[in-house]
Order: sequence, then C-alpha cells, then structure tokens
Amino acid sequence: MIKGFIDYRESKIPFVIENYRMELFTDNDLLSDFSKEHNFKKNYILHGQYFGVGSQGQAATFFVERSMGSTCYLRCYIINTIASKGNYDTIGFQSPFLDDVFRYKYKYLDMVREGINLALEPKVVHTIPFVMNGIRYELKYRIGQDSRLGLLEDFDKKGELLLQIQTDDIQELHDISTVLYRLTMFMLSTSEVPFQQITLYKNGLKAGWFYCPMVSEEAVSCSDGFFYQFDAMKYVPRILNNIAKDSGSRITKSIPLGHLGTSDTLFSPQRFLQQVMSFEYLFDKLEPDKAADRKFPLKAELQYMFDEFPQLLSNPNLSSGKISERIKETRHQITHGHAYYYDFKSDPELQYLIIILDKLIRNMSLWWAGFTKEEIQEYPIL
Repeated sequence: MIKGFIDYRESKIPFVIENYRMELFTDNDLLSDFSKEHNFKKNYILHGQYFGVGSQGQAATFFVERSMGSTCYLRCYIINTIASKGNYDTIGFQSPFLDDVFRYKYKYLDMVREGINLALEPKVVHTIPFVMNGIRYELKYRIGQDSRLGLLEDFDKKGELLLQIQTDDIQELHDISTVLYRLTMFMLSTSEVPFQQITLYKNGLKAGWFYCPMVSEEAVSCSDGFFYQFDAMKYVPRILNNIAKDSGSRITKSIPLGHLGTSDTLFSPQRFLQQVMSFEYLFDKLEPDKAADRKFPLKAELQYMFDEFPQLLSNPNLSSGKISERIKETRHQITHGHAYYYDFKSDPELQYLIIILDKLIRNMSLWWAGFTKEEIQEYPIL
C-alpha cells in the first residue's frame, strides 16, 4: 500500500493507493471540492508526495485514467528519488522475459570468455532504432554493472533496456512501456509478461521509478532455452517497428495481440473467438481485396492462409479445407451457445484448433511485419 498527499489548492489531501486505485480522505471541505471538480473526469495529472521509509516525502506524479467521487483509478505514477527534481532523460526496463529474448545468459558468458569485465562497466549489446508517434527512438539492450555507482548499483539486475526520452511527459513514458510490453507479449506468445522494474535516470543516475499494472517485482521467466540460437537483430527490429505503429489502447495498424491469453485462459471459447477476430484483422491487412469480397467467406479465408503455410498442417489426415471447415463450425457453435468452457478444457480436438490458430496468426503477423516465408519458417516456436 502506497501512502502520501496530493497537492490541491495550495493545500494537501491524504491518499492511499492499492492496486492502482487511489482513495482520498480528509475531514474538511477540501475533499468535497476536489470530488465536485474531478468527478467522472478522465486522463488528468495530479502531483503530490509519497512517504515510504522515514519522514521525508518524495515527489510523485499520478496519471489518473478516471475518477469517481473521492476515488481515482490510476493508469500509472512516478515516484522520484529524494534528491530528484523530477526531470529525466532516460527510461530503463528490467524484464526477465526480454532477457531471454536477447539471450542474456549466453551473451554474458560469451563476453566473459572474451575477457570483458562486466562488473566494471555495462556494455551495450544491441541497438534497435524504431519510430513511435512520429518520434525516432533508439532501444539499447545493456548488460553488466557500473562500478562507479558503488553500493547504489542494483546488483540483482541482469539486462536492461534503455531509451532516451524526449519529454518529461508521463504519457510518453506510458506509451513506451505499452509498446515494449506488447513486444514482449508477441515474442513470448502470452499476455503474462510483466516488467520487473522500470527506472528513470538523469545523467546516468537514478532519478525515480515508474509504476503501472505492467510492472511486477515477482516477474520470472524460464524461456531462455527457446531463444538459444535466436537472431534477435534479424527479427526484433521489424517486429518492434510494426508494434510501435500503435501505442494507444486501440490496435489499427500493427500486429494484433488480443488473442494472446494467460495460462488460465489458454483453452476457452472466448479466446477462440478472439483468435478468429485476430485472423480476420490480419487477413484484411494482407489480402484486402479478398477480405472485401462477400463471395470469400471465413472458411475460404482460412483455407487460403493454411495453403500459404502448409508446414503448419503436419497431420496428413487434416487438409486445409477440413480444418478450415472445423474452425468455421466451432465459431458457429460458440456464437449460438452450443460450445462451453468445459468443452475446451477437455476436448483435445478443440485444443488442437486453438494451437493451430495461434501458429497461423503468428505466421500472418510476421508476414504483415515484412518477413519472408523462409524467415517465418526459421522463427522459434514456443
């Protein structure tokens, strides 16, 4: 639980935050005035102080998604270090999932064998340019510790992704975090990929921390084996540049990700329908003329794409026509209430349809991002 004060009309209102819900409380009329002014208001900024250890407050900035009465639902917030004045030049992400993608363990061992002392100073392993909201950024993946920081260094840190930011606007920080989170989702084929920590820097020193629902100190990953021979610089730049076309809540130009589930929702009728929607979105991007043709229904679209990627159908008893028909029938059964959650949990045939659709959507996404069929075939399968 986070505690502190927000600044309001040259006074202060106490708050507590839990699960990104800020509750304001006070006995005077100040809270009533705040509630009247901000009731049902969306997307605004509050400033205040956070009190953790000790009696000295740390400056904080809160991005409110919406508010109702004395409750503010936060999109994200920043807590500055005690010495920080609230200006930053770099944002850094620690992600065990992207450590796997960028082959942290293997890169670390290779560099140590070359005689590089990574306990002395960090080294940039990859630099990836991309464009987001019309602004050009450089994503740098760095490993190692900075000995100049002494005990201020984070010795638990493995790799870190660093980007120079253009403004102090909290919206920019949120957009960058969203794009990198979506990159991680696509690379790991799951929606459970939180960052371990997001740090704000000024001139190489920590100036604050960025918090949002995409951050969890409990984040762990064990997918490094899948990326043992992965060529990150061959795939990640094009995927990142495609994903960065959409940094807001709606995806209209980039790879769809709404069909990716968690371990609990992997096999469910809701996810199956989301997969079909993602397929139709991508088919419209890749084959706009056929998608607009009413004589080209869902079954024909599916069969066309399965024929483009015949290696997906390893079962000789299942042709592209048969599996497309089965997917069409299953969608019809779900929309008419004839398929239930427990059917997907126990029926291996329905589970196979979800697995094969995941692979097809992944291939279509890579095709939409500009990869050749040969490059798509070499992409690691999770």
